[in-house]
Amino acid sequence: MAIFESFLLGNVTKSVSNLTMYIAKGVNVVRGKPLKIHNPRTNKQKTQRAKMKALMELVPDFIPVLPYGYPKTAGFVRAQNCFVQDNMAAVTVDDMSFEATVNFEQLVCSSGHLKAPVVSLSIDAASRSMTFTQSIQQPMLTVDPTDVAWVVGYEKALGEVALYELGNRATGGEFPFELPEDWDVEQCVFYLFARNVAGTDVSRTVYLEAEITGV
Repeated sequence: MAIFESFLLGNVTKSVSNLTMYIAKGVNVVRGKPLKIHNPRTNKQKTQRAKMKALMELVPDFIPVLPYGYPKTAGFVRAQNCFVQDNMAAVTVDDMSFEATVNFEQLVCSSGHLKAPVVSLSIDAASRSMTFTQSIQQPMLTVDPTDVAWVVGYEKALGEVALYELGNRATGGEFPFELPEDWDVEQCVFYLFARNVAGTDVSRTVYLEAEITGV
């Protein structure tokens, strides 16, 4: 800070560059402030924006199933935010082109405290039939016999989603379904989680790898 007198400027109160001039007790005062240079296009920021863009493009596809995977959130907006936040690690960005790639095997569509169910999936591409086989699980703190297994199917090329309700942990069993019309089995990914009967808690998502036959 400095005190100055200027016949040219007179009594000045203004900012110029990194200097702020004002009057204090009848005295002209100039105060310097550090120049702050922010680069809004740093590589880190470009990477973050690329990840956000890729995930926000996925959100409309997954909207129908997000209330099931995020039951503790209030409305679609909160569920969407949780989906994006949980999946930042599932997106990689090229250091040179800053093109984003979603690793669909790491994608999640639920977040909770329950233990994930145990389910296998087989698909007969010729007949377009799917069979989910659910194992029985013994009760424990994060496993209630009445918890139900849910599977989210996603067709990447079409951007379409399907939700399948299986059985509870106590009974398990086989659950046959037809592959949705126009779905290419090679473009399909499946995600598994458990949900309690009250619909207030879920498990973390497990990627469900399908055994495909009849190709």
